[in-house]
This record gives sequence, structure tokens and C-alpha cells, in this order.
Amino acid sequence: MKKEVKLQNSGKMLIINTATTAEVKYLKNALLEELKQYPLGLKLLGNTQSIFDKQVDFTSVFDFIKNVLISIDTSETAENAIFDCLKHCVYDKTHKVTQDLFDEVEEAREDYYEIIFACIEENLKPFIKSLVSMWKIHAEKLGKSQLLNMILNQ
Repeated sequence: MKKEVKLQNSGKMLIINTATTAEVKYLKNALLEELKQYPLGLKLLGNTQSIFDKQVDFTSVFDFIKNVLISIDTSETAENAIFDCLKHCVYDKTHKVTQDLFDEVEEAREDYYEIIFACIEENLKPFIKSLVSMWKIHAEKLGKSQLLNMILNQ
């Protein structure tokens, strides 16, 4: 699959050619390893009598996002996985996207994070779509489970 993206900062075109399945699985696993280091817990504040009178403390959500982004950005494993996928992409119609691109074409540095996020999104989209469709199928089955309903009611 091939997708063209006009980058916001430089106005250059990025051609995203999807990576191999093995490379995308390596990327997915590297990102999940970083995600699982940081639990996401929501705190409900306020009246203890009614769940509808509660407020959600989003501080932990912002901390979670900050910590995950920093962790991914500083992880050598995640960086290697990202650049394994990026090597299939082309910047400004002539440059393969490698680590060297950002030294050879300094203006590409302005597009660094947009290039990375576009590549991750395009490569993981089919897997996420598959995961969501499987969740829909199994969630319906779980909803009909008498044992699960009994456990949840306790």
C-alpha cells in the first residue's frame, strides 16, 4: 500500500510505503512494551453515594500520555523498529527516510515527528482495524456470558 502525505512544516511530500508484516509486528511490539510500563488509572472524585455525581481526575491521563511519549521517543528498540518501517518511505520524492536523512537534508528535521507519526499510523492501521473488529465480535459474546454477568454483578 502507498500513501502520500503533504508535511505541514516544510510542505514536502512524504510517500509512505508500508513495511513488511515482520517489521510492523516488531514496531507494534516495541510500542506495546513502552505502553505497558505505565498503568493508566482514573480517579473519581466527589460524592461516594452516586457514580453520576463524580468528577474524573485527568491528571493521571496526561501523565500517562507524557510518560509514554517520552518513553517511546527515548527507547532505542522503538527507534530501531520505527526506522525499520521508515526505510520504505520516501521524502521529497528523492530521499529514502533513514537516520541520515535528517543530517543530509536539515529542513527534514522540521518534519521529523510528523514523518514518524504518519509512518506508525499507516503501518499499524490495518492491525488496529482487525483488533477492533475482533473485539466487537467477542464483546458481544462476552455480554451474553452468564458466568461473566454473574461475576460482574458481585
